[in-house]
Amino acid sequence: MFRLFIFTLIIFMGSSSLNAQAQENRTIEFTSTIAKIFGDKFANGSSDIIDPSKNITWEIYLPKNYDAAKPAGIMVYISPQKLINVPNSWRSIMDDKNIIWIAAHNSGNKTNTNRRILYALAAVKHLNDTYALDERRIYISGFSGGGRVASMVASRYPHIFKGSAYICGVNFWGDLSGEQLNLIKENRFVFITGTEDFNLNDTKRVYRKYKRSGAQNIKLMVISRMGHSTPKKHRFAQAIQFLDEK
Repeated sequence: MFRLFIFTLIIFMGSSSLNAQAQENRTIEFTSTIAKIFGDKFANGSSDIIDPSKNITWEIYLPKNYDAAKPAGIMVYISPQKLINVPNSWRSIMDDKNIIWIAAHNSGNKTNTNRRILYALAAVKHLNDTYALDERRIYISGFSGGGRVASMVASRYPHIFKGSAYICGVNFWGDLSGEQLNLIKENRFVFITGTEDFNLNDTKRVYRKYKRSGAQNIKLMVISRMGHSTPKKHRFAQAIQFLDEK
């Protein structure tokens, strides 16, 4: 288990600077270890999840007009596959919305769930150490099984992730109360599914559970004739627009 209070202390420590490589190439592959990102103490405490010295690679897309004077948002994406399967057309959304997109390689459904969660947390820590970020716009998304893991991350760490877009896959958080539940209710959530998606009814069921639990900033998007797939560009842009409405 991750300890919330420890992670809160370490994730937003570090300086913000523009990576020189990013100025020339908008898509970056970043490789590091949990020990290098979080430090030995946290890494050793997570050694049952992953070897602290194991190399992990993330793909980062930096919006073309990134400017440290105008802090960017983050979209952490969790794929259900070993390969990252995000439509290229979504990159222009990241440009328009000033959002840095990041996803870990080898983080598909066959990967241990706690490891996938740790990859998502490490993504935020690295970006915070490297770029100027708007902490009010730290979002997470995922497709299918990746959406289910994204929903787990969002409910465990509502003090970090302020908005979520679940695509054709989402889990409910279960029994929560107190400050953690209050923080969840303050955040924003989009549930994306299609009329031909085999997870349609399950997604609608979890959406209703969010609503009954007091989450008010929620949006259900049921896209006509869409199956179990990622939505087209304009639909995903609508989801981001909802997350941005503060």
